[in-house]
Amino acid sequence: MRGLLAILAIAILAVQYAEARALSEKQVSRTRMIRGRKWHGLVPKPDRPADLSSRVADQHFVQQLDHFDASNNKTWLQRFWYNDQMYNPGGPQFLMIGGESAENPAWLENYEVPFASIGMDVGAITFVLEHRFYGESNPTGDQKVESLKYLTSEQVLADVNSFILAQNKAFNFTNPRWITFGGSYSGALSAWARQKYPDTVYAAVASSGPVQAVVDFTGYLDVVYNALHSYNPKCAESAHKGFLKIKSLMTNSHGRETLAKTFNICNDLKNADNNTLYSFYEAIIGHYMDIVQYSGDNTEDYRDVRTIPELCKHQLGGHSDFDGVIAVDHWLRKGCFDVNYQHYIDSIKNESSGDDRAWLWQTCNEFGYYQSTDSDLVVNKFTGADIPVDYFVQQCVDIFGIDNSTVYTNVEKTNSHYYGQNGYNGTRVVFPNGSNDPWHVLGVLKATNKDVYPILINGSSHCADMLPPSEDDSDSLEAARKAIRKHVLRWVKA
Repeated sequence: MRGLLAILAIAILAVQYAEARALSEKQVSRTRMIRGRKWHGLVPKPDRPADLSSRVADQHFVQQLDHFDASNNKTWLQRFWYNDQMYNPGGPQFLMIGGESAENPAWLENYEVPFASIGMDVGAITFVLEHRFYGESNPTGDQKVESLKYLTSEQVLADVNSFILAQNKAFNFTNPRWITFGGSYSGALSAWARQKYPDTVYAAVASSGPVQAVVDFTGYLDVVYNALHSYNPKCAESAHKGFLKIKSLMTNSHGRETLAKTFNICNDLKNADNNTLYSFYEAIIGHYMDIVQYSGDNTEDYRDVRTIPELCKHQLGGHSDFDGVIAVDHWLRKGCFDVNYQHYIDSIKNESSGDDRAWLWQTCNEFGYYQSTDSDLVVNKFTGADIPVDYFVQQCVDIFGIDNSTVYTNVEKTNSHYYGQNGYNGTRVVFPNGSNDPWHVLGVLKATNKDVYPILINGSSHCADMLPPSEDDSDSLEAARKAIRKHVLRWVKA
């Protein structure tokens, strides 16, 4: 019996080795969206200026590891940048709070960026602060679970508060007026910084900030469908029919083989487990999520290539609706795609896997944001019921050992702590959101008090207001940038 078990174990290892070797010999793509986050982070960075004279140097700040344990004296170096070239003594202080990726100083070097241009207009000194556990700002030098317990939004906000107080002393600011900025998750941080530390943070701009935590974020794909349907109903309907064809092919082994070959999947789908099939669906649907989330943003190729019109051109250009889904996939991805669930889990379990592991931890530990296909709209008119929320929650179990019920409890605690989108109680805060941005569903869309200013930008995408203006900007986006500037100028002059 033991001999048979040994032979079986060797056979399994041989199969795994053969598959790993085969993958290593191919051009393998794993660049999927992770809870709405691309590999560069949720906020596309603006271009850095070609003129080297306008660039600024890296700085480092000695930060506390644990702001809430007086007995813990450990510190670490947090990266930041500042630009005082346009500063007028007595002027305000602008702080761009870093989010879930490595930061760079383009925000304060590129004077076409609203953060920098408004700062120049009011004589502000501008800062960018990198988020703990991202980029070069790693407090512990690793990403073990016992280290990631220090990766919480509360610790991050305390970092912001500590940093501001230290800069007040370092620059001898008198009557400082710090205004925080941020986009996406860091937009939520900007709003929360004003709410939690009102004596330190004077005002805030919270672009595309999802201040409502939620486990089953069904509204995300609702917006993706609505954005495509609004642009061209035939495009949304064609995608729906194409997804239904995929669903039909998934019902038998021959169909799965066809899908694996057609979409250049690195793995065997014929005998794949459910999580690997969900991973396949996530990869295909992720293209539509990516394009809608960033379409038209004035950075990289989202300006005029990776846009909703271009996506629909590919979707509607084939001989069939299924061909359209294939065309979109081939347009956006090169090389074979590794959708094996266990491969993905193993890559994120790697304690040196970087920003992806850190962001996934935050979603499991605080926010959720799991973009399932569980809504009636998506089931009946878009992708079908192909990615259940349990698929995402299971990743918390498999990677970090955080059980199902704890994920839900953690999200409830987050909303209790920050009061969500309908209970936000900060003041002097502007909340810009794009109507085509799936994240706007979790933002502040109605004023929660007389000094909270929601701005819904019609037809705009994720964090578009943060990026440099373009001749292609809509009237709504231009008006939003003017409104943001007006609020900031009023706060500075008050």
